[in-house]
Amino acid sequence: MSACEEPSDGVLIKFKYPNGHTNMRKFRLSEPIQILFDFVGQDDIASEIFVVQEAASSRSVESSSSGSIMDHGIKASSTLYVLWFSNKDVQEILSDQQNGAYALHHTSHGQSSLSETSTQPSLSEPPTRPLLPEPPTRPLLPEPSTQPPLTLFSQPQEILTLYDEPSLSPSSVQEPIIILDEQDESVSQNQPPVSTHHLGGPVDEIDLQTILKKMVSKVDGRFCPTSNQINVCRDNVLLCSLRAFKRRFFNPEAKLDVVFVDEDDNGEGAVDEGGPTREYLRLLMRAVHQSNIFEGHEKDRQLSLDTQALQTKLYMWVAKMIAVCVVHGGVGPHFFSERLFNQICGIPTPPAMVDEVCDHAFREQLIKIQEATTVREANSAIAEAADSLSIIGALRHVSSLEEKDSLVQSAADFFVNGRLATALDQFVEGLKTLGLLEELRKNPAVFYNMFVSEEIPLQAKDLCTLFDVDFSVQGSNRRDRENMTICFWRDWLIDIEEGECSPVTLEKVLEFTSGASTVPPLGFPHRPQIQFLHEGNRIFPEANTCILVLRLPLHSSYEAFKQHMIEGILQAPTFGLA
Repeated sequence: MSACEEPSDGVLIKFKYPNGHTNMRKFRLSEPIQILFDFVGQDDIASEIFVVQEAASSRSVESSSSGSIMDHGIKASSTLYVLWFSNKDVQEILSDQQNGAYALHHTSHGQSSLSETSTQPSLSEPPTRPLLPEPPTRPLLPEPSTQPPLTLFSQPQEILTLYDEPSLSPSSVQEPIIILDEQDESVSQNQPPVSTHHLGGPVDEIDLQTILKKMVSKVDGRFCPTSNQINVCRDNVLLCSLRAFKRRFFNPEAKLDVVFVDEDDNGEGAVDEGGPTREYLRLLMRAVHQSNIFEGHEKDRQLSLDTQALQTKLYMWVAKMIAVCVVHGGVGPHFFSERLFNQICGIPTPPAMVDEVCDHAFREQLIKIQEATTVREANSAIAEAADSLSIIGALRHVSSLEEKDSLVQSAADFFVNGRLATALDQFVEGLKTLGLLEELRKNPAVFYNMFVSEEIPLQAKDLCTLFDVDFSVQGSNRRDRENMTICFWRDWLIDIEEGECSPVTLEKVLEFTSGASTVPPLGFPHRPQIQFLHEGNRIFPEANTCILVLRLPLHSSYEAFKQHMIEGILQAPTFGLA
């Protein structure tokens, strides 16, 4: 492929290749996109046909696309992930194009779809059974703004799948029709979508659920040694966890036995059948997030340097805790900086920016040196920062503005990367627990949402469809009151989503019911259930987080229901007991 001269006034675009290699170049957004593809295609292992895609976009752009760069939604400072095709895929595409059987349509955003010339044979179905909407094609890379598909419970639902007749040609085969019972519709629609290649053919795509299932299979849920008992005080979750994790025979590949201890040093009495563990893993990840081995913005944290933590190998122990949270409960950090995530995944990182220096005083000194417009001014600023620069070995006299820029860059690189090398090594060692590091490095894009992206808040509809309802017999007096209570429940969830019940959030409601603040990627062991409290003296909600049961009180008015639900959840001391 031919190369085009790089414009000095263009915008910088970064490329990440499948082997972890990165490259950067400036482009004018008004230029034909083929110039961009020519640059990418210069890689030694480039395939004849390939695609690029932004991590935050669901659209991929194929290398045969036309139009300008901006026509495909590519903007300044974009990071494009490159995906090569295998020789077999390329040959099939080229062969189909030559035979006229392959028609590729480009939209204004560069998406491609396979034109189909045949129709699916008609299949009769009972009129009372709805068709499941056709699942969308999964993007090549996960979108940071969305969570991975959630399975509400781990047991698969029975569905009837009708496939096309075998006599049909491959080009006429369409998606299977899935027929399900009406009561199962809301559940089945939460199952992961069928994975299809963006050009129309099936691919072996690995998702988060598949990887987590493989890692969870290493945990023996039937075996719980005494050394795996974790006695937890909510006021100091991290310290209690350290004592347990440092036990000689603590086994992360066995079941955890969590016992919460109250202020009087008494166990709270909950037998750990799942609820206490979910509660503990959520609190542990929160404690990890607030620990002194991290610094920076609360949603963009990186490792901080702590000599005592280095001496006690706290970085390793905290990383082990993160691995246990991810595998045992599907609880991700959601606060790693992109630099930290890339470092643990073995992906090259760009030069450090001065803004990434967390020490305020040193950052201001570097900014003053960086903004110097003359050599004399630069050396004066260097003299003011002499103590800090000498400690990191960057103190020197400069004779040109280029040397000034080099000094600032080397100082920033050392502060952000070099001085933390030992801490990072300890942290990476801890992530080897339960095989997490290996999976992270093989599938970084799959784990990006779980480690870097902020958690997506729950919506009222998520909780409305999460529960089965244990109704009384239809037509009974009890059933009438239960129907009204479910109306109150749904209205209350909407009020919470709209901020009318602060400080109660939908996450707190789920915590009250299950111990978890989000639905785990692998779902709950079984579907949560709503029951009703018909006794007149039980006016607050109750829950059992182990068997995932929420019991709603019965009130004659919505205002009374709302008031007692809010008070019950806010005052519940532990495990959903109001």
